[in-house]
Amino acid sequence: MSKKKQSTTLKGKIWSTLKILLLAALFYLGVTLIFFGSGFGGSYLVEQNAEQASADLTAKKVEQNKKRKTTYDASKTKSISTARIIRSRGIKAYAIGRISIPAVNIHNPLFAGYGDQNQNLEYGVVTCLPDRTMGGENNYVLAGHYMGTYGPAVLDNLHLAKKGDVVYVTDLHNIYAYEINNISFAVKPTQVEVENNVQGKSMITLITCSDFNTSKYGYGQHRTVVQGDLIKKQKATEKNLQAAELASSKKKNQAKKQSISSTEKKTSVKQKQVIQTRVRPHFFQNMKIIKGMIICFNLLFFLFMSWRVIVVWLPNKK
Repeated sequence: MSKKKQSTTLKGKIWSTLKILLLAALFYLGVTLIFFGSGFGGSYLVEQNAEQASADLTAKKVEQNKKRKTTYDASKTKSISTARIIRSRGIKAYAIGRISIPAVNIHNPLFAGYGDQNQNLEYGVVTCLPDRTMGGENNYVLAGHYMGTYGPAVLDNLHLAKKGDVVYVTDLHNIYAYEINNISFAVKPTQVEVENNVQGKSMITLITCSDFNTSKYGYGQHRTVVQGDLIKKQKATEKNLQAAELASSKKKNQAKKQSISSTEKKTSVKQKQVIQTRVRPHFFQNMKIIKGMIICFNLLFFLFMSWRVIVVWLPNKK
């Protein structure tokens, strides 16, 4: 083969390789934008935020985080979006505990207020009022985003809860169990009386949007409000945290077959063990499956593009 022909062939291979790499980059960028612009991607990012904020949480850190600067001005909060989630990843959030509703696959870190830069709602569930205490004789009001049932992030499955289900919250000193006794889907944002204390009662109130049925409740026009009464308090031992599905993500798998220990007692609080029927989450609400799909896609994409480049540089048999 002449030098001129060899040079032409080499240029052609280089050009073909560059075209493949450019098309691959554009395709990968497009898929990435579509994924992270979807509910699946948003849920995945929030789940990553939650794991980051909750992974190494200890009782000592909880006490330190309670002293962090925050705001309780709900008027400054905005609807969740991919842009806001990505922005929040650069702003640290400081968890003051965890919340779980095992019956409906809800597991979140808990934060005091909305955060000094309104970042906390992109990490998990927040307390709405500064003068309420976990497990105290008050209405402990919590709120979180509804993201479209794409994942267990935040309070997507709250509308699936039923009376008798148990809400667990912990500050890693104690675990407080509240039995759900009231569920409403058509509460207007102006009906703030749901946040009021009820004299002599230790209760919890969870609030999120009722966007799971926009034809009936509109988009952002109504709130799902779930309320329950305190039925139990116990020490936040590792065993009890796992049983209530309040342990860190590293230890959650160990809790599947455990049940809450009932050896501890608390005066003036009725002891009750509620047998719950677990709501089976959709396959796309399992972050392990989502992560597995992401890894498989990246691996297959890399192998395919490598094969295409190799084919370009294989010797011509002619």
